[in-house]
Amino acid sequence: MPHVSDAAPLTRAELLDLMQGFKKTAVLRAAVRLGVFDALAGGPANAAELATRLAVQARGLRLLLNALTALRLLECDGHRYRLGPGTGPLLVSSEPAYCGGNVYVASSDREWAALGDLAGTVRNGGPIPGTDATAPGFDYWVDFAEHTTMATHGGAHMVADALEPWAAHRTGLRVLDVACGPGVFGFALARRHPDARVVALDRPDVLEKAEEHARAMGVLDRVEFLPGDMFDIPLGGPYDVVLVANVLLHFSAAANVRLLRRLRGVLKPGGRLVIAGFTAEMPPDQLHPHLLSLLMLSWTAEGEVPSAADCERMLADAGLPGAESHGRPGLPIRAFVAAAPG
Repeated sequence: MPHVSDAAPLTRAELLDLMQGFKKTAVLRAAVRLGVFDALAGGPANAAELATRLAVQARGLRLLLNALTALRLLECDGHRYRLGPGTGPLLVSSEPAYCGGNVYVASSDREWAALGDLAGTVRNGGPIPGTDATAPGFDYWVDFAEHTTMATHGGAHMVADALEPWAAHRTGLRVLDVACGPGVFGFALARRHPDARVVALDRPDVLEKAEEHARAMGVLDRVEFLPGDMFDIPLGGPYDVVLVANVLLHFSAAANVRLLRRLRGVLKPGGRLVIAGFTAEMPPDQLHPHLLSLLMLSWTAEGEVPSAADCERMLADAGLPGAESHGRPGLPIRAFVAAAPG
């Protein structure tokens, strides 16, 4: 039987917005990179004043400021520009809730270039020639570790909450955070449990950024940094908790099972292995998992965002059946907590 949708039909205005959405992103990227929002943090200014502060040409800046005003990121009285409502807390870098740096992740140069020829990538069915996001030297991961994403800290707290009923009765937790990126998932556990110690595993250049986060979160004295490849480096252990956050989407199911089996081998009896990340069957209005899969098509040989069932199946195939699934309203990632035998 044909599917009959009760959704409102697509309008010309919505279609046009889809067609030119990248232009809005370009305006925001330029403003963050030039420091426009920081320059206006002290109060209103005209284009000429701002151009002097930012060491840019006044005409080009004026045109950018007008576009930012049309996007409601700024306001203008006809002469002087000021931050729009809500813009300061999110886009002024000195603010605690600042997330403007996320443009280097959510709309990175690498993604900008990759998705520019998405039709070619889909046609070829594989990554951009010469591109491998899992290889050393892929600079995107340094930016990812430095700036994180808007879901990173929320996901880390969700995982810490999911482990709390089990971890609350244990002392001296040893935690391995695999391909840790910013390290926030492991560091959140260390903040929750003052006697916990974390081994953060990733590439050396990424670990430099993770160290900065550990220092900012007040846990640096309880973190050991382990540079290397998670598929072959000696992992040490045994560990009470092994964290695998935002990792599995880069590899095939077979490669992920091999990795999970390896990680299961360094778990203490009764320890917990945690997968966290986007899953493919998010609600229909959640576009991001599907965009991530297209990005993995552009950047990796076999990666794509797994479904929840895929995550549970991979854990079971690695000898960790019966994983608990955890989510949180408004948070676009899920966590799967599997118990080691014993």
